[in-house]
Amino acid sequence: MKSILSLVIMLFTIATFAQDQRVEFEKADNDLVKATYYFADNSDIVERVGFFNKDKELHGTWITFNQAGEKTVVAHYENGKKHGEWFYYSDGKIKIVTYEYNKITSVKDKAVAVN
Repeated sequence: MKSILSLVIMLFTIATFAQDQRVEFEKADNDLVKATYYFADNSDIVERVGFFNKDKELHGTWITFNQAGEKTVVAHYENGKKHGEWFYYSDGKIKIVTYEYNKITSVKDKAVAVN
């Protein structure tokens, strides 16, 4: 299972970066760099945004959007490792996956309340 997931992530990464994707970097507080990635086929729509630490590792909150601008994932990293609650939004539901340094500790499903 882990090898299949690793392969899917690797293929997604290669496919994403193989295209001519616009990326903007901006210095932030505490030696962090904010990165904003735009969809390759429409450079005005943000695909994901988050931070890198001074060691160029993912750090803090990363948010991924679909082409309609809706959040699809809110992720949290600590020095390159998945840590904390991740929120996956899909079809009116939220899947909450909790990580402790790359290890899944719990998974919960919740319905989205519509006001």
